[in-house]
Amino acid sequence: MNSEKEMPESSVFVRSLALVALIVAISFPVGANAAEPKTTVEDVNAAIMSPVCPGKILSACPSAEGAQLRELVRRKVEAGETLAQIVQYFVDVYGPEVLPAPPPKGFNLAAWLMPFMALFAGLGVVLVLVKAWTSSAARKKRERISRQANAPSSGGPGDDLENRLQRELEEFGQ
Repeated sequence: MNSEKEMPESSVFVRSLALVALIVAISFPVGANAAEPKTTVEDVNAAIMSPVCPGKILSACPSAEGAQLRELVRRKVEAGETLAQIVQYFVDVYGPEVLPAPPPKGFNLAAWLMPFMALFAGLGVVLVLVKAWTSSAARKKRERISRQANAPSSGGPGDDLENRLQRELEEFGQ
């Protein structure tokens, strides 16, 4: 019989085969042989703003020129061009206005940063106002307490009622 340290030849062969299969599987990236997603006419038409119908994507442009541009896109897709190549062609011919969003560089970077800057500026204004409101309320409360401490007391029965009234008014005002 085999001892525990010895393995049968078939087990060694199976483990060697499994090791080779693992090495082969690891050496080829998952997407290396996978085909690039197919570019469709609809994807391209939705990714380009129409240069002849302002404010509309190419697929929504009702003009005859828009139909001609959609036909050009169809021919480019059939020729095997990718989405990026077709979009770049339209940018080269018609300018960056055909992009649905401005590219984040140069002056167009302001279009990307202004909403965030406005948000932070508004947050800063809110913080300053809250701090001013809370500090003025605290200052008024300190002045009221100071006046009560410095006010002369008559020592009569009305004094207790007056103190109670002031205390309740302060609690109500907070």
